[in-house]
Amino acid sequence: MPDVTLALKEPGRGGDEERLERALRRLEFVGLVNVDRERGLVAVSYEGGREELDRIEEAARRAGYGVDPSAGAREVT
Repeated sequence: MPDVTLALKEPGRGGDEERLERALRRLEFVGLVNVDRERGLVAVSYEGGREELDRIEEAARRAGYGVDPSAGAREVT
């Protein structure tokens, strides 16, 4: 199961971390989600590759958060 850390570049409104966490957990291939608002990071464990990472990013955007994947995350196949 790949792990990726996403940097929050456009944090949602205060208290929306739960919304972000729920949005990511709804994806059938996501196992674990940990949102750290103070550090501006989201850690996600998931099964899959590049396509699933794209879907994770899209789910975060729909929940009101802009994200950037950690270095090397795009190298997942």
